[in-house]
Amino acid sequence: MNQQKRVLLVDDDPSILLVFSQLLQIKGYLVATANTGEEGLRLTRSWRPDLLLLDVQLPDLSGVDVCGRIKSDPELVDVSVILVSGEAVGASHKAGGLDTGADEYLTKPVDVEELLARIRTVTRLRDTTAALRASEQHYRRLVEILPDAVLLLDLEGRLTSANSQAVRMLNYAGADELTQNSAYDLVAPAERNRLRADLVGAPREGSLRNREYTLLRNGGDPFSVELSVAVATAADGQPAGLVVVARDITDRKRVEEELRRLPRRIIEAQEAERFRVARELHDGVNQIIASAKMRLQKAEESVAAVAPAAAEMLGRCYELMVQALEENRRIAHDLRPSDLDELGLADACRHFCEEFNQRTNLVVAGEITLPARRLPPEVELNVFRIVQEALGNIARHAEASRVELNVGILDEWLELSILDDGSGFSAPAKMPKGKRRGIGLTNMRERAASLGGTCEIRSTPGKGTAITLRVPLHSA
Repeated sequence: MNQQKRVLLVDDDPSILLVFSQLLQIKGYLVATANTGEEGLRLTRSWRPDLLLLDVQLPDLSGVDVCGRIKSDPELVDVSVILVSGEAVGASHKAGGLDTGADEYLTKPVDVEELLARIRTVTRLRDTTAALRASEQHYRRLVEILPDAVLLLDLEGRLTSANSQAVRMLNYAGADELTQNSAYDLVAPAERNRLRADLVGAPREGSLRNREYTLLRNGGDPFSVELSVAVATAADGQPAGLVVVARDITDRKRVEEELRRLPRRIIEAQEAERFRVARELHDGVNQIIASAKMRLQKAEESVAAVAPAAAEMLGRCYELMVQALEENRRIAHDLRPSDLDELGLADACRHFCEEFNQRTNLVVAGEITLPARRLPPEVELNVFRIVQEALGNIARHAEASRVELNVGILDEWLELSILDDGSGFSAPAKMPKGKRRGIGLTNMRERAASLGGTCEIRSTPGKGTAITLRVPLHSA
């Protein structure tokens, strides 16, 4: 039993209307009738039948004309039409009727069983088509409300359709203007070959996800997107086109860049504070200690003859002041080594290794082969700090007897290696309870990253530690 399908019969023969009407009603259809073309059009627009059984020969309009008007009306797109004629039965007549959009063309007399079968076939096709159209409209609405740009391409990369977000994102007046381009026109020239490889490979892979590209807005402004590509298939399962979803990641890239720069800004703030403290130690505390030292020396000389014990105590105080002055100078030098500013990275590293050897009795060997030209200041400063941090860690934790330090330049890359023969460690490194783990190693990695380089740390318990730094000079 049909689910109350609506059928409109249009014929100028009352007997045919009666017979067909009773037949279809018996079969469960809702039936309305009209005997002119104009009346048929009026009822079609008001009643919206599922099917129009339409005679070709009518007193006012021909059935072919009525069919043409119905099929050209977007509001009546789901109305199916079967043309029926007892006179216009030639092949040319049938071809003309079908060309206007008729779903079927029958000739009188029509066998009842055949008529019912054709009606069932056409209404099933109508239901399927209507469901597909509704589904298409549903997904089109979903695509339109997506925050991402959606582009449909053919397999050659030509644009066939775009949603409103794509039009806005790419700064075009409308979808028609946008689809005059190919996908390759929308991508930065340097990335077009990569896009071509991705789109050609998509049918083979089935889909591509989260590929970063630089698109060009109408006018040439570049912006960053993340592309995902899916393959649209035809009824036979073969690739028919590509669906490309583009997500604007400009804000995300900006945040990532800010986060990438954050360690560098922290390092710069640390260095500025170290410079300030070193200057205050040199200009303030050192002057006070030196003045106190001179006064102690004069006091010792004044009481030496009358109070030898007091003179001896003052002499010891004088020696302590000398030690304090030297320690203060060392601290100030470590905070901001003047060697680095005046002589460069190579001499600063050599002097620091000599001082480190005298202070810790650790043997530091190796080669420092740098060009006579000065390296960029941020490279010199951060590499020197990494050397300081690494040797300081070795002195505090490694229980080593020997350190090998090598610094050189290879193919516009500064390379540094520091190896010790100490106790080594396993990750995470053992630290006293309550202290942050591996903060010195983290600092070294962050300094390397701020220069666009890498700092690799390898260690095995009982076999020492190797630190390898690589910094690109071309981008410093």
